[in-house]
Amino acid sequence: MKQMLLLGLLIASIWPAIKAQQTVTGKVTDIEGKSLPGVSIMIKNTTVGSTSDNAGNFRINVTSNSDTLVFSLVGFAIKEVAVNGQSRFDVTLVENASKLNEVVVVGYGTVKKSDLTGSVVSISSEQLKAVPVTTFDQALQGRAAGVQVVQATGAPGGGTNIRIRGTTSVNASSEPLYVIDGLLINSNTSEMSIGGRGPAVSPLATINPSDIESIEILKDASATAIYGSRAANGVVLITTRKGKAGKASLNLESYYGVQEATKKLNLLNAAQYAELVNEAEQNAGRTPVYPNPQSLGKGTDWQEALFQQAPIANVQLSVTGGNEKTRYAVGGGYFSQKGIVVGSDLNRYSFRTNLETEVSKKLTVGTNISYNRMQTNGVLTGPAPVVQGVVYNALLFNPILPVYDSSRAGGYTFAHDRRDAVANPIAEAREYEAVTTTSRLLGTVFAQYEIIEGLSLRSSFGIDALSTKSNTFGPNFLKRTENSMGEASIATLEALTWLNTNTLTYNKQINANNSINALAGLEFQKFRNETTSMYAFGFPESTTGWHNISAGENPQPLSNGETEWSIASYFGRLNYSLMNKYLFTLTGRVDGSSKFAEGNKYGFFPSGAFAWRMSEEPFMKNVSFISDLKLRASYGRTGNQSIPPYQSLALISGSGIEGVFSNGNIITAVRGRQPIQYPNKLLKWETTDQANVGIDMAVFRGRLSLTAEVYHKNTKDLLLSTPLPYTTGFGSSLTNVGNITNKGVDLSLSSVNFDGVLNWTTSVNFSVNRNKVTELVSDEDVHLIAGNVLRVGQPVGSFYGYVFDGIFQNADDIAKSPILTGTNPAPGDLKYKDISGPGGAPDGIVNEFDRTIIGSAQPDFTWGLNNTLSFKNLTLSFFFQGSQGNELINQNLADLANLNGKQNVLADVALNRWTPQHPGNKYPRAYTDANDNVFSSRFIEDASYLRLKNVTLGYNLPSSALKRMGLSNVRLYVSGTNLWTVTGYSGFDPEGNAYGGTTDIVGVDYGGYPLAKTYTVGLNIGF
Repeated sequence: MKQMLLLGLLIASIWPAIKAQQTVTGKVTDIEGKSLPGVSIMIKNTTVGSTSDNAGNFRINVTSNSDTLVFSLVGFAIKEVAVNGQSRFDVTLVENASKLNEVVVVGYGTVKKSDLTGSVVSISSEQLKAVPVTTFDQALQGRAAGVQVVQATGAPGGGTNIRIRGTTSVNASSEPLYVIDGLLINSNTSEMSIGGRGPAVSPLATINPSDIESIEILKDASATAIYGSRAANGVVLITTRKGKAGKASLNLESYYGVQEATKKLNLLNAAQYAELVNEAEQNAGRTPVYPNPQSLGKGTDWQEALFQQAPIANVQLSVTGGNEKTRYAVGGGYFSQKGIVVGSDLNRYSFRTNLETEVSKKLTVGTNISYNRMQTNGVLTGPAPVVQGVVYNALLFNPILPVYDSSRAGGYTFAHDRRDAVANPIAEAREYEAVTTTSRLLGTVFAQYEIIEGLSLRSSFGIDALSTKSNTFGPNFLKRTENSMGEASIATLEALTWLNTNTLTYNKQINANNSINALAGLEFQKFRNETTSMYAFGFPESTTGWHNISAGENPQPLSNGETEWSIASYFGRLNYSLMNKYLFTLTGRVDGSSKFAEGNKYGFFPSGAFAWRMSEEPFMKNVSFISDLKLRASYGRTGNQSIPPYQSLALISGSGIEGVFSNGNIITAVRGRQPIQYPNKLLKWETTDQANVGIDMAVFRGRLSLTAEVYHKNTKDLLLSTPLPYTTGFGSSLTNVGNITNKGVDLSLSSVNFDGVLNWTTSVNFSVNRNKVTELVSDEDVHLIAGNVLRVGQPVGSFYGYVFDGIFQNADDIAKSPILTGTNPAPGDLKYKDISGPGGAPDGIVNEFDRTIIGSAQPDFTWGLNNTLSFKNLTLSFFFQGSQGNELINQNLADLANLNGKQNVLADVALNRWTPQHPGNKYPRAYTDANDNVFSSRFIEDASYLRLKNVTLGYNLPSSALKRMGLSNVRLYVSGTNLWTVTGYSGFDPEGNAYGGTTDIVGVDYGGYPLAKTYTVGLNIGF
């Protein structure tokens, strides 16, 4: 009885809700009456929804006659239908061509996506913000087919190496051209940053990634030729946030995170190291150094002492709004990043304002201005043989020694006790100061006037002003200042680029079947920088540091320099559309650069492209599963002038030389100058010819989209440093010799897997590039440092050395094996292959004739995979990125696998070293006088990797809660970056490159700054 009473009360309580519910049914079709399965049907402003079945039928329960149903499907326009007491609806959805009507930014203008004839990849601000980064170029990694991005260093402010469709140059730059809101910015590290004693910081680090709305990457000649002499390596167009007409909007974007090293190398502890030292000494016939190794325990973990958990934080506040005539966007931000290596950090303050106003119906004026101020505190991290990097030293330092020694000046253990060149890494990182402060102003003002309908004139003037000051100080108790007795330096750089661009654009729809868009332009650009530097040695005390450089007892000569160059350009482009399905583009640009010789200063860079929108043909109308189909082909020429100025001129040394002349009894001292550069009166551009064929396809109403392209690039007249006969008095001269080809395939695929209550989208890109040097000065190899070589028939980034052939096991093995010239091996020593002699065939001796190509830094393919899932207010995205087939010189092994007992080594090497009792064929014996640094294939490792680049889980506050709080949006998210890497490479990171952005020296890991793993929590609020 009691149960019946409770049931009755329950029914009574829920009856009003049951009674209020109403079932609505219906069917969804397209305009041709075909059923549409998978349509999402949602009750507006709720999370209640349903999906149409395979026949297009649907059923949903509504709770009020005032409810509104929202119908959505990929490829169709969203449709809203009010219930109004009805119980059945037959709904027709109209195909939405908005994707094809999206506007894409191209050089000096925009174009509808459907009208593109060139190869252009767009990256949205949402994709850029998915990964917390210091510089925007880091966020491009894995996002676009044909764009290889390698983060060569994990240091705060450290840059990336970007290659768009391969390496096209050797001594000139292979980095793309960057254009921000029409301003061609200078990203040349040699011209826009101070070298010398401070850490290298990318000029792109001064640009705030939070300011960016979208990025377009121009890849083929049809898209890039409008930029002529600077477009051989592709173009990156950056559009910053703009205001929109409507109510003012205030947005706060913020995140905070913690970074840590992705990996530590497994080295010997103190007891193990002592045993190795003893064995190495004994094998050389000497007395053991450590009488009781086991008593030493684990000792000092120098990696643990050097690496730290480091915070990273970002705050960005922006206001956008406007009315029909004036639109504005104003924002400011602060970014802070501690490095995972102690003593390194970066702080950046940024401000931007974009303003546009219609003065009249014909005249529009505007401005884009940004100011960024950045300060880096850096530690020196390599390349190891050039700079005593603290990471490199931490790997080698004696684990028996402690970090601190109170008996010494400064309170630190001074240096490695068995290898004199290795400094205490903690002392160097904490006490050697290297502070670089950079301010950068990027500003453009423009006016656009409509002369007649369809014809407009736009004129703009922009500046890129950069000011950098680098201060360093090393107290006299450090190892690196041992000879100088303390050192200080102050260096400054002032750089200014101004750009004036004038374009005339005519856009005319002639009739229903014909339309044209024509562009003509005139552009002038000039760059100038000035550098000054002062050094002083001999600081008996460290109180004032660089703040009083005159306290140095041994001042060095002051130095300064000036550089300038200019370019004058004329360009034009014609786009013609016939019947909205036959698209033609012709482009041409003439550039005149002061960098080249008289008679060769001007170059012409043309291109042509054709696209056929096959899906618009009548015979395709019955192919219902194809939504869009376009075939493209282009061919054109671009150039490269990224070399220092004055290379064609005869230069005289800036500092005097002294000479003493005797004439009888009179001795005269004179001071003069000497020539330092051979003039090349024929110096001209590198030129790159590129052919591109592509297909763009969308099927199943846009649920699946594919872009596939095949390209071939040929770069000729390479700007290459060429040896000269010594009789000229010079060693080399920059000349136009050599060819490089790049050919490959770019694939991009995106899909909408589910669309409804659960949304799931996937995008994947895949790139194959084959690089080859096809011509050099002669048939002889060009040997570069760090094992790199240029050889005809091989790619740039080829490695050259001996082939490692195992370990000599016994005396018989030595007797019957070829021996490396100049060595007297014993069992347990390294063995190398005899490949060929002077006549070509093996000759029983291992010498310089047996060196060969032993690897390449060029990957077989690169790829990126991104998935985004959303359910109600939750969003989950995970992004994988990888490279396959590339190899890396692990130059660290020259020491970390050298069992001479003079530095620490990898535990795997030492614990599995060759001994008579435990012979092996991989690692040699311990021997104090070992010569294990012969460059060979034992230093080459497979650097292929698969990386979980980012995972982000976000929650958007429901609209009902937002209304109560008076907010437009609130998003809370957690994110992880570089969480997981699968690789066979034994070093810190398979992307490492000790020589930064150089084009010719690539694929070398030598004491670099490791990449960080990052965990962040973010909050975005819109008012």
